[in-house]
Amino acid sequence: MKFFFANLIAVFFLYILCINRKRICSKFNLIDTPGRLSIHKSKALLFGGIFLFSSLVINLVIIYLNEHVLDKYISIYLILSFFLIAIIDDIKNLDAKLRLFLTLIACLIVFYFEPSLRINSLSFFFNSSVFINDNIIFSYTFSALCILLFVNAFNFIDGIDGLASSIGLSFFLYLIFKNFEIFEYYYVFIISIIIFLFLNLKYKVFLGDSGNYLISVSIAAILIKENYYNPTLYFAEEIFLLFIIPGIDMLRLFFIRILKNQNPLEGDKNHLHHKILKKYGKSRTVLLYLLVVNVPIYTYMVTEKFLILLIFITISVYIILLKYMS
Repeated sequence: MKFFFANLIAVFFLYILCINRKRICSKFNLIDTPGRLSIHKSKALLFGGIFLFSSLVINLVIIYLNEHVLDKYISIYLILSFFLIAIIDDIKNLDAKLRLFLTLIACLIVFYFEPSLRINSLSFFFNSSVFINDNIIFSYTFSALCILLFVNAFNFIDGIDGLASSIGLSFFLYLIFKNFEIFEYYYVFIISIIIFLFLNLKYKVFLGDSGNYLISVSIAAILIKENYYNPTLYFAEEIFLLFIIPGIDMLRLFFIRILKNQNPLEGDKNHLHHKILKKYGKSRTVLLYLLVVNVPIYTYMVTEKFLILLIFITISVYIILLKYMS
């Protein structure tokens, strides 16, 4: 019965947030004004972070009421620290280098208090081996690098309405297929992403950095914690395949900007989704991007074969898309 009432209160609270989104965003100055890189032409509400963070807090309360282990798949301190940095960025527009530095410091501090976020082992599909590492400096450095690369790669894809939310949902769906218990820990959060996707497509409501960071750092925390408790659940190549498209697109942009003596952390319209957008429009771009990201990893999930081959095919498809869309 308490579970039913907790969910009822959650629905009511999230509904109140939704109908008051303009007032909340205006009060905290969570307003996105169109700039030279913006696709939208009018002001938008950066409501995603507040909405998703509220749903995550509700999820934590329900987990506590159900007497589950709170931090089994959720890193409260890592998520909170990233959210605070990102919400300040949404309000004050922090320098990209400062934001990166703050998130790095947050990672290192949280790793000290939460050892389950340190990557100490990797399972490989290629030679069916598990790499064990006991070097604490390597575990801190590699873990922080993995989190920051993924969070920034995910943030890079938030350039079209519905794209980041859809990709985030597809990642969560894959993790749930691998381990259904994750749904029990994140179901309010996942449902909230679906609700937000509707708001994003119908109204001028954006995730903002705070919403992007919440989705990506939650996914990162799940994967690292699962690797800590069950090192053989995911292969390193499998995780690479899951994130390969946003990952290599980010690295490509980094190298291009560096070669042009530009700040690699500053935005532009050279992303893969921007190139697809010019030819196919928003809806087809989101659909095509989802297919390119998800078909390879779900093919592997169904067959449990061809992982290395699928990585090469996916990279080839990415290169072909870049050439065709240019």
